[in-house]
Amino acid sequence: MTAKSPTLVAPGGSYTKALVASAYGAEEVYVWVPFTSLRMRQNKLYSFDELQRTVEQLHAYGSQAFLTMNIFPRNTDIHIFESVVERISELQPDAIIFSDPGTFHTIRKYLPSTPLHLSTQTTTLNYAAVKFWADLGVKRIVLARELYIDEIAEMKKQVPEIELEAFVHGAMCMSYSGRCLLGDYLWWRAGNRWECNHACRFKYRVFLEEERRSWKLMEVTSDEDGEHILSSRDLCTIRKLDQVLPVVDAMKIEGRSKSEFYVGAIVKAYKHVRDSLLAGKQPDERIMNLVHMVPHREYWEGFLFNSLKDFPDGESVPQTTRELGTAGPLFARNFYGVFEQETIEKWGKLYRSLAPKETLVRGMKLKYLTPEAMGELVIEDILDEKGKEKEKADCNCGKVFIQTSLSDLQAWTLLYVEPKM
Repeated sequence: MTAKSPTLVAPGGSYTKALVASAYGAEEVYVWVPFTSLRMRQNKLYSFDELQRTVEQLHAYGSQAFLTMNIFPRNTDIHIFESVVERISELQPDAIIFSDPGTFHTIRKYLPSTPLHLSTQTTTLNYAAVKFWADLGVKRIVLARELYIDEIAEMKKQVPEIELEAFVHGAMCMSYSGRCLLGDYLWWRAGNRWECNHACRFKYRVFLEEERRSWKLMEVTSDEDGEHILSSRDLCTIRKLDQVLPVVDAMKIEGRSKSEFYVGAIVKAYKHVRDSLLAGKQPDERIMNLVHMVPHREYWEGFLFNSLKDFPDGESVPQTTRELGTAGPLFARNFYGVFEQETIEKWGKLYRSLAPKETLVRGMKLKYLTPEAMGELVIEDILDEKGKEKEKADCNCGKVFIQTSLSDLQAWTLLYVEPKM
């Protein structure tokens, strides 16, 4: 099997994130649709007008726009779902991502020629299921995260006419391909509709109860390595993309609730490695290591490269390498902002708009990342929206205008500091 060029599918949790994903190299960007997407709480596209603007700008940037309509609706949701499908029928999306079979005909009614992609929520685990959906006219299957790389290769062999999309980076789910009930049980937030609150990633205090002494609870303490008893490590396959490229048509990055820095850095890293491998070149380690610059939990290579059949009963799965397994800056606030498209000129200098994520001060040195380059710059001047000079700006300032030592400053430049590992 020879390597080919699967597309990169990246998250567009807001207008800015979607355009950052496109600018940094994602050929396909998935964005949510109000009331029909699983991640309503994590997405920042608040209106249909903003959704339309996002789709139009993605097309202008040369990327395809996939709309996520992958809730499992209850009876009371069916009419809402249909009204939303009717409303977005004029947006010209490049594909609709759905999960519930009951929504199939509704989508087809209003979008008869739009390609349909089956969500990972449907837990497609075998080639017979792939064939079933292919026969119905589904163009692409977003595969369950629980699959081993050899199983995906067999699916492609058995049903070559359908596109296969696999997750290659991001958060894993503690439930079977996202079918979570924990949020429902604890907070009445339905993860299978649109309110996943990442309950599996919270910190929990755990107690032991002895059967005959139910009044005496003994707390199970944890050390610095563990408190998140439900949370898995994060998926990272960047060093094994050579094995992924031949068997999938699309590589998916998880992270609609993550920052613009996360989206840009991860897309840039995976695009660089993919393109280098296909060109027969050695990837640049600096760019590969961008995966360690963003907040993340301890990395591992997921079910893709850790098949349980490879380990006898009673033996634990071995730890990943130290480099891959080291946890990143999970709660470090190392992202300072992304330069947007609006500019002003004053005193013969170019200032570009930015909404600060952390405090920016004149004279501050920061790392920068663009689709083509990475390096260091200095914040030389800061203006408020009225053009008045400021010594510093923080997340409470709203939009400001920044002039830096980088003379050819461009839109979607990301500012960050390297985390202390």
